[in-house]
Amino acid sequence: MVHKHYLSALAIFLTFALFSLQHFTTQPPSPKGLDTPENEFSAIRAHNILKSLLIENKPHPVGSDLNKVIKERLKNELDKLGIEHQEQKTWACASRFTYCAEVENLIGIIPGKTDLPYLAIMAHYDSVPMAPGAGDDGAGVVAILETARALKLEAPYKHPIMLILTDAEENGLIGAEAFFNQHPLAKEVGIVLNVEGSGSSGSSMVLRTSDSNELLIKSYSSDNISPYGYSFIKEIFKRMPNDTDFSVVKRAKISGIDFAFAGERNHYHTPNDTVENIDLRTIQHHGENILPLSRKLASLDWKDMGDEFVYGGEIYGIWTQWKSSYSLFICIFSALLLITTLIRSKTNIKKTMLGVLFSPLTLLTTILSGVTGFYLLSFLSGNVISWPGIDWPYRLLLIGSTTIGALIGTVISRKFVNQNEMVFGSWFFWLILTLTITILLPDAANIFILPLIFASILLFLANFLKEENRPIFLLLTLVVTLPLTLGLIFSLEQSQGYKLVWAVLPFAGLYALIISPFLYSVNTKSTISFVGIVTFVALMAGSFTNLYTEKRPQHVNIHFYEDLDSGKSFIHLSGNYKNNSSDPEPLIEPLSSFVNTQDTRALIPFTKEYVFRYWSETSSSGWKGPSIEKQTKIDENKLVKLNLASNRSASRLVLLLPKDSGLKSFLLGSLEIEPVLSSWGLYKGYYVIYLNGIYDKPVELTLNFDSDKSEASAYLMDISTVLPPHLDKLYKDRSGIFSPVHRGDQAILIKRISI
Repeated sequence: MVHKHYLSALAIFLTFALFSLQHFTTQPPSPKGLDTPENEFSAIRAHNILKSLLIENKPHPVGSDLNKVIKERLKNELDKLGIEHQEQKTWACASRFTYCAEVENLIGIIPGKTDLPYLAIMAHYDSVPMAPGAGDDGAGVVAILETARALKLEAPYKHPIMLILTDAEENGLIGAEAFFNQHPLAKEVGIVLNVEGSGSSGSSMVLRTSDSNELLIKSYSSDNISPYGYSFIKEIFKRMPNDTDFSVVKRAKISGIDFAFAGERNHYHTPNDTVENIDLRTIQHHGENILPLSRKLASLDWKDMGDEFVYGGEIYGIWTQWKSSYSLFICIFSALLLITTLIRSKTNIKKTMLGVLFSPLTLLTTILSGVTGFYLLSFLSGNVISWPGIDWPYRLLLIGSTTIGALIGTVISRKFVNQNEMVFGSWFFWLILTLTITILLPDAANIFILPLIFASILLFLANFLKEENRPIFLLLTLVVTLPLTLGLIFSLEQSQGYKLVWAVLPFAGLYALIISPFLYSVNTKSTISFVGIVTFVALMAGSFTNLYTEKRPQHVNIHFYEDLDSGKSFIHLSGNYKNNSSDPEPLIEPLSSFVNTQDTRALIPFTKEYVFRYWSETSSSGWKGPSIEKQTKIDENKLVKLNLASNRSASRLVLLLPKDSGLKSFLLGSLEIEPVLSSWGLYKGYYVIYLNGIYDKPVELTLNFDSDKSEASAYLMDISTVLPPHLDKLYKDRSGIFSPVHRGDQAILIKRISI
């Protein structure tokens, strides 16, 4: 028997121990060296390829000279492996917006024993304009090459294998759109394994799958020594704007799995996404995922992909999976077991129902306390940083604020229900949550079902123990609950960042709900006082200390706007937005001295509604604007052929046409595309045509208008990542603890034209 005063201490100790165990057992595998057998995956071999591909360690966006150099290096790597390959060069556009580019995809073929559908393994080799792209997606590319080397040793398999290395993923999945919508081999693809990256470390996980995934998930888990992923992420992807090339695969109704990692995400789309910073364990995990799975799938019959499975729910490295249709039956079985146990235990049923009512109180006090902590941080510092370089203040604030909330909920609950009644009450409330999630969000059901069924069995077995021994036995309910609640927090911290702390807090609240009955004997006054002091120290440190470092800098882009018609020029310092609002993060010195930090102003001629903060007037660049030649032909429609070119090797041209211009479609090469009207943001009310990867290449663009439309006023923008020389000091001062991000620095020349 454990004295009741020690039960709380044991629950707290068990929490720390289980959290450490969960964290340790879900780390990516250690990298394998050059002495690894040829038929196995070696991260060191893959990393050596990455170093040779990205020897310059510089960005290589679509259309750039370095992009073409890296494409040639990839062709050489395929030649070394004896893999036949072809190149697809074509214009294509994104599906949701008219982002267009002339892409250069590479397709390699490992023949199979028959002409059955291809197993395709896909990654993209381009980068954003600011990042060398070692993680996104160089790691995926070399993981495929190292996998292909091992597969080639044992080929042919039943199915032929295709390697798809796409271009222009960063511009709207354009390379994938080109392949799956235009290439004749696309209709021969049966399964796609896409390999992505976001950041520079972390476990390679099953990010999402096609709907009928039984064959895929069973094949993945059967031979994999370190499977990792959570099917609830599929539910997140359905509701968020994030995209990978796998989105094109899903739209093409092709089966497959999307793999990705998301650790050290401050490096994502920044100059820190380098060969040196990529974690070799992450590359190894990519390989451990795709090599055995490719072997398995290439040897199987794919006539039936099976049912839909929920999967993951990683519990100390143990993978779980079952048919999604079973989830409701497991819930019902758990409910019957809980009800039977409650009746047998002779626990006061009315008080237990009161415990059910108090359960959301603990959940809410934990969440609200965490929200309050980070609201105060935002109020005092003016911002919450997604990934602070010095992260202990944020972590302590998260732990401290949620612990205070959990203790407050516990103090209130124990005044009305005893420990045993609260244990039953919390699990009946969990049952209600599980049933709701199973019906509304079926892919997320397993992270609720696993703790529920385990706890139901433990509660049933506890009936056979002496009453004084039951509390210690029921501590075992924490064993399965923690990995699927608190155990997810570190991964969410890495992938989502503290701006999205609200995504983390419900998991802390769920664990607080279950541990709360075991904290009844805590001296809450002294404990809350101690935790409060720790939380206050963390709050002060997080509010009044510069938390940016060179490893995790503040993201700031330099934008230069020049209106070629009025002669006015401005600079605008653009970065991340504050706490997911429309306000930018506060700037710190020395950058804040370059701009007006108080007032907002419209800086561009085609809209006065969109205003900018952190701007300043500046000198003209002296650059010549883009060239345009126009030919008009009117028959059934009004066709306007434009020859566009940048006079300074800019990477992008953007054409804006107003809503009332009568634009019906436009043609790039042999491709005819319907325009998309922008409904928000900078280009609201305009048809926008983005021509990416232009540089020295002239573009022929044909616009198709209603025949009765007269000449329309439009805007042509010439956009380069090269800033004018007079901004050199600003550029040099934007270093160290500052870094560009995503599309990065842009010099934008704007010219009004008539079409």
